[in-house]
Amino acid sequence: MLHIALRQAQTLQHYDGITYVYDVMANLAYDTNDYKKAEKLFKSVLQRLIAKGVPQDDLAIIHISLKIADTYDKIGDKQKADNGYKFCLQHLQNHLAKDSENLDVLQLLGLNLEKYASMLFSQSQYNNALEYFTKAYDISIKINGEENEQTVILLNNLASVCYILQKYDETIKYLSKAAEIGSKLPDMVELGFIHVNLGHAFISKGLYEEAKKIVVREKI
Repeated sequence: MLHIALRQAQTLQHYDGITYVYDVMANLAYDTNDYKKAEKLFKSVLQRLIAKGVPQDDLAIIHISLKIADTYDKIGDKQKADNGYKFCLQHLQNHLAKDSENLDVLQLLGLNLEKYASMLFSQSQYNNALEYFTKAYDISIKINGEENEQTVILLNNLASVCYILQKYDETIKYLSKAAEIGSKLPDMVELGFIHVNLGHAFISKGLYEEAKKIVVREKI
């Protein structure tokens, strides 16, 4: 159906319609793990927006650029991904300097920070990953509040980095908070993993009785 819609838009020479269909096709390719195809289509969307005169610091351009950086990350081109993430961060920080309460900017910046932190984590750049996960967490608190699944996920991410850095007290602090908040969210499917991670953190700290309590209470 999308290819039919694209042909119709091309026949009618509907520029925005063609761009929209490319964007939908790119997201579909991404969702089905066809990252090479997604990269090509996202680039087409970006080129069409720029050709139409959309400025490089426009949120639409930044959003597509972030998706392209993410696809580079997925296919293993880490340098291009790094450049892309930094490009988006710079422009989003410029936007934030002008309007620190802009929800669209904050949401995009939070996503940018989380994805960049995840890539740094995968490259064993743990201290840098911790810095960016912390910034993403602070933004999530600001726009989502504490009792939110995204906030819990970021707490777990922070704990994962701290665990590798052998910062067990901080690991336990983050995971305990994540477990407490997650227990209030009925659709929090990651809660079981959080309890397992907390148990491991207690063991690493030598707090075997605390770990045992989790196993008994949560029936792990």
